[in-house]
Amino acid sequence: MTDPQPRRWLPRLSLAWLALVAVHVAMQLAAPRNVLRDPLLPGWARASLLATEVVAIALLVLLTALAFRLLGGRLSPAARFGLRSSAGALVLLGLAASWSAFWLSGQFLDRPGLQFAASNFDSVRDYAVRVHPFLFYGMPALLLGVSIAVCAIHDRVALPARAESVALRLAGGVLAIAALAALGGEIGHRYATADITDESTGNSYSHRDLYRLRRDRNAGPLTHVLSRALGSKDPFEDDAAAATPDVVRRPIVPMEQYVATVEQERLKRWNVIVVLIDSLRADQLKATGGAREVMPALEALAAEGRVFGDCVAQASHTDYSAPSVFSSHYPLRSRDVYRYPKNPRYPRVMIYDVLHALGWRTALYSSQNEEWGQMNNYMQTGGLEVLYHSRTAGVSEDATKDRPAFSGTVDDAVTVSESIKWIDRAAGAPFFLYLNLQNSHLPYDVPADFARRFAPRDFDAKISIGWYPKEKTDVVKNVYADSLAYVDQQLGRLFRGLQERGLWDRTVVVVCGDHGEAFYEHGSAAHANGVYDEVMRVPLLMRAPGLEPGRDLRPAQLIDVAPGVFHLLGLPIHPSFQGENPFAPDPRPDRVRYVVCDTPWKTHIAVYRSGFKLIRDGDLGASILYDLGRDPGEKTDATTAHPDVARDLRLRLAAWRTAQLDYYDNALRQSCEYPPVLR
Repeated sequence: MTDPQPRRWLPRLSLAWLALVAVHVAMQLAAPRNVLRDPLLPGWARASLLATEVVAIALLVLLTALAFRLLGGRLSPAARFGLRSSAGALVLLGLAASWSAFWLSGQFLDRPGLQFAASNFDSVRDYAVRVHPFLFYGMPALLLGVSIAVCAIHDRVALPARAESVALRLAGGVLAIAALAALGGEIGHRYATADITDESTGNSYSHRDLYRLRRDRNAGPLTHVLSRALGSKDPFEDDAAAATPDVVRRPIVPMEQYVATVEQERLKRWNVIVVLIDSLRADQLKATGGAREVMPALEALAAEGRVFGDCVAQASHTDYSAPSVFSSHYPLRSRDVYRYPKNPRYPRVMIYDVLHALGWRTALYSSQNEEWGQMNNYMQTGGLEVLYHSRTAGVSEDATKDRPAFSGTVDDAVTVSESIKWIDRAAGAPFFLYLNLQNSHLPYDVPADFARRFAPRDFDAKISIGWYPKEKTDVVKNVYADSLAYVDQQLGRLFRGLQERGLWDRTVVVVCGDHGEAFYEHGSAAHANGVYDEVMRVPLLMRAPGLEPGRDLRPAQLIDVAPGVFHLLGLPIHPSFQGENPFAPDPRPDRVRYVVCDTPWKTHIAVYRSGFKLIRDGDLGASILYDLGRDPGEKTDATTAHPDVARDLRLRLAAWRTAQLDYYDNALRQSCEYPPVLR
C-alpha cells in the first residue's frame, strides 16, 4: 500500500495536529500552575502563550511528517507502518513525560531535567507512582495505543472528501488565529509598560519579564525546550560588572598539619551527634517562636542547650543545604543547577574528616536516598566508616512497612534503631553520628498506627511536589505537624538510649532543619521554590556537657554548625570553613548571610544584613528589599523607602556570587586554596 496523495495526507495531518492541540488545551486547563489560570497575567497574555505552544505543535507535526515522507518511499509498507508507529509513540511519550513532570513539579522536561530524572530514576518513579500513578503508567500506555491506532487508520481508512475539506479548513483557521495571537503576544509584551504586582509576595515585575518567564517555563513542553536551547542572558551580569569582591584567600592545609595544631589537653573527646530534620521550619518549636508544642523531646533538648533563634539555612533544598552543614561551605558553585560530580576537584573538609583523623568512630545514618542530587559524591570524603541510607544499607522489608515510599526514604524509626545498634558497636571510642530524618518531608507520611495529635486520620487530598489544593492548607499544616511529632518520637528514643547507656553527659547534640517549609505564604508550597523566610528560617539547637543553656539571637546560619562543634570540642576552627563560630564572645548584629534557591523551577539568591533582606530573582532579573523588623512576613517592597540599603545589599550579593563562581570556575585556585571568604 502506498502513501496517500498529498491531498489526502494533509487532512489527516491536520486532524493529528488538532488532536494534539485539544490534548494540550485540556492539559493546560487541568494541570496545577498552568498559564490559563495565572492570576498575574491579563487575558490576552494567557491566550497568546497558549497560542505560542499551538504553533510549536504545528511545527513539530510538520517536521515529523516531512521526515516520514522523505523516508516513506524507500521502505516497505510494513516497515513504514512500524516506523510511523514507533516514531509517533516516541513523540507522544516525550510529550507525556514532559507533561507528567510539569504536573508533578511545575517544570517541563529539558536536558537538565532528563539528566536529573535519569540519575535519580528510582526515587522519581517511586514518588510519581505514589502521587499520580496514571501519569507514570496509564498515560504512556494510552498514548502508545493511540499512536498505533492512528497509524493503522492512516494507512487503511479513507476519509470522505467532505471530512477532508472540513479538516483542512478548520486546521488552517485555527493555525492562522494561533499564529496571529502568538505574534501579537511577542510584540505586545515588548511594549507593555505597566508593572504587575504579586499580592502574595509584594514583588512587582515588568510585564515583559513576567511574560518571558511564563512563556519559557509554563506555555508548554515544546516552547520550554526551545527557550532552553536558545539560552538567555545571565540576569546577574550587570551587578557582577559593578561588584568588586574583596576576599580572603586561604591556602590548603594538609590534615597532618592541622592535627598537629590541636592542643590535646584542651581537646574534649565527647561524642557528637548532628541531626538534620527535613523541612523543619522555625515556628514548629516553641523554643524558636512556635505557638504550640509539636515536638516535646526537642523542646526538652532546647531547655538544656543553646537555642539560636535567628538561624537561616544555606539553601531551600536538601541537596544544597545538608552538605553545607558538614563542610561549612556555601553551596553556590555554578550558574546553573549543580550536581555533585564524582570525586570533586575542589577541597572540602568535613566535620567527620577531622574527628576521624583524631580517633573518633564516624557514621552517617540517613532515612533518605543520599544519591539524590548526587549528594553522596560530595559527602564521601573518606572520613565516614559507615554510610547507611535507603540505597546502600540492605534495608529490610520492615523499613518501609506501613510507609509509602518517597524519594527512596525509609521510616525514621528504622534509621534511629540502626544508629543505636551502631552506637553500641562503637563502644570504647568517641563517635560522630550524622542522622538525617525524613518522615517530615512532603507528603508528611507517618505509620498507620501512629496516634495523630493534629490532623484527621483520613485526608483525601493529593499532596504533590509544591502543590495541593490551597483551601486544604490548614489541614495540610496539621498533617505536617503530625509528621514532625513522629520524628520527635524517634528522637526521644535516641535520647533515652543515650541516657540509659551513660553517654548523655559526654555527648554533643546538634539539631536543625535542613530547610523550612512553605504553605502558600508566598504563592507556593513545600520547598525548593524560593528563599522566603518560611523556607529559610530553621531551628538550630546545640547542647553540650557544661554548656550554659539559653537563647542566642545573634545572626546564625547552618554553615556555623561545624565551627560551633569544633569550639565545643576545643578544636581550632579549620581554615576551610566559610562559617563562623556561633559561640564567639563578640557577636556582630550586622553580620552578612547569603542563601540560595537553585532548582529547575526557581533561581533565587538573597542576602541578610542588619534586619534587612534583599532577594534577587535569577529568572526575572528583579530584586526586592524587605525590612524584616517592620515586615517579618515579607509582603512589602522597602526599596523605595531604603534605596541606599538596597544598593548596598545588591552589591554585596553580587560580590559574593562573583567570588564563589570565580573560585569554582578556576581549577588552579581549587588545587591550592579553600573557597574564599569576603572581608
